[in-house]
Amino acid sequence: MSAPNQTGTELNASASVHAPPLMPPPPYFKTQFISPSSFKAAVNAKLDKPAVSLFRLSIRLFQFAFALASGIPYAVELAHGGTTIKTDFIYAQVVFGLTLVTLIIDSKTVRYYRFTWVIEWTLVILWIACFGLFYQVYLDGEIGNGYENVDVGRMKRAVWCDLINAILWTGSALFSSVMCCSGVKAALKANLKKRKQKKEGARLMNKMGEMESGTVGAGHM
Repeated sequence: MSAPNQTGTELNASASVHAPPLMPPPPYFKTQFISPSSFKAAVNAKLDKPAVSLFRLSIRLFQFAFALASGIPYAVELAHGGTTIKTDFIYAQVVFGLTLVTLIIDSKTVRYYRFTWVIEWTLVILWIACFGLFYQVYLDGEIGNGYENVDVGRMKRAVWCDLINAILWTGSALFSSVMCCSGVKAALKANLKKRKQKKEGARLMNKMGEMESGTVGAGHM
């Protein structure tokens, strides 16, 4: 009776020696399904805040309203032919048109900020140039030849609207720049995390291979 029991004990001991060591579930299978924060996710997280959404909606409405307040007077004077120097008024209409196109496109791509900041800073420069151009004509002394046969009061109001447009687009461009920086920062963190996970997975695979090789070698001995 003792011999079979002794044999069974020896077999169990031998099996325990040669059995592969217990390991926790490999985390590299889990990390493949983790969705890291990305550019779009970071932007969406900020835009989902009520205060941020309200700010963005408000500034877009003001930009649309003051673009109309500025662009329509130039269009009216250009259509009436009251000025003989049409180039400046055409420039104002171009800026007005680009602004409307930007607002329309932005309404379709609300949460896309990779290149929005570039367009908005461009509009800032265009509106500042428009304000400076017509400020010299209608607010900085006597009105020059070729500019006087217009509704001067309407043009003065349009010039101040140009300034407000420049201020509004400056605020919007700063906002877009901050959103873009947040998205880029999140994307970089996600890439670094993904690379770290890949290295960790490769290291664990190598470790498992070494342990299995050691177990097999011990079994043969």
